[in-house]
Amino acid sequence: MKAIQDMAAFAFVLALAILTGVCVLGVWEFFSNDVIWKSFETVGLLALVSVIIIVASRFLGFGGTSSSLIPNPVFSSLRRITLGVLIASAALLAFVGVLTIWDVIPDAEVLYKAIGSLAVLAFGAFLMVVTCMERENNPLLKSQSVSVGGVITALILLYLIFAFGGLFS
Repeated sequence: MKAIQDMAAFAFVLALAILTGVCVLGVWEFFSNDVIWKSFETVGLLALVSVIIIVASRFLGFGGTSSSLIPNPVFSSLRRITLGVLIASAALLAFVGVLTIWDVIPDAEVLYKAIGSLAVLAFGAFLMVVTCMERENNPLLKSQSVSVGGVITALILLYLIFAFGGLFS
């Protein structure tokens, strides 16, 4: 059961990384609006499905508790890489934003694209990190006072804000 869950988590993280990249490229107008909206809706759907799978897998209970299983060390590395990419991207996008604010880059739309890209990257990284922490049996994820319903509500609200907020129109 653990191998299937790990494989599903790897597939989810890979799909999420690809779709997040497509969304960011769509913000910078490398793709048409149709492509970015479809990929963004797919990211939201994957987020919802991942929450359902994570919650449902807690109730399976095959062969003892999941805390007795040795976690796959790849998820720890993947989490660190994801956070490193997020930090580097945030710094780069902040630099581009500052250049736009100070009119070094004269097009003000670049600032909005940088903010939109940062929002997409942060949302994708959040989902990847939560997935990795779940597969690592990370005590930080399990000791948080936020309920599963709170996480699901936050993910749905983020999805609705991005999907219907008109950030990319």
